This record gives sequence, C-alpha cells and structure tokens, in this order.
Amino acid sequence: MTDYRVALDQLKIGIATHPSVKSYQEARQELMDMTDYEKKSYDMKRQQQDFYLFQKIDKEKAAASANQEANALKQELDCQPIIEAYRCKMQDASDLIQYITGTIEDKLNKELNNGKS
Repeated sequence: MTDYRVALDQLKIGIATHPSVKSYQEARQELMDMTDYEKKSYDMKRQQQDFYLFQKIDKEKAAASANQEANALKQELDCQPIIEAYRCKMQDASDLIQYITGTIEDKLNKELNNGKS
C-alpha cells in the first residue's frame, strides 16, 4: 500500500472515531429513529415544493397556503430539543471537517509553492 493510501486510511479512521463525529452520528440515528420527525420533515419538504410549484403557475392562494403550512411544520420541528442538539453536534462535526480540509489545503499549497520556487 502506498504512503498516500496509508495516510488516507489513517485520516478516515481518525475522523470516524473522533468524538464530535461519533456524537453527530448518534444524534442523527436517534433523530432518524423518530418516525414522527421523518413524516413531518417529509410533509414540510412536500409543502415547500408545492409552494414553489404554485408560485410558478400563478396560484397565489394555493402558494400562500402551502407556504404557511411549510412554515408551521418548520417551526414545530425547529423548537424540538432533539433537533437543536442534532444541529449543534452536526456543526461540531462540520467544524472538524473544515479544519482538516483547510489544513490539508494549506499544506498542499505550501508543497506546490515550494516546488515552483
């Protein structure tokens, strides 16, 4: 196995086992296990799609109704503690990934610039 592959495998393992990523995955699974959440989330997305469709075909009353229903579902979902915890954990995991990719990008740019000097 090449050095690149070894380093990549180590990076993948490091990310997968990092506490913020594990915490996010657990929160995501907990959220996905809630059938009520899945249904409301699906209904909200459906209402949002209907809103845009009705807007395109100039059905203002139907668009307003769909938008109102989508917003009500969104507010209902947003105020649940499990959703707030999920978003916080997702942000932590996202910050980790952004830090890692930024570090890799910086190191690659330095290597490339050193080769051109």
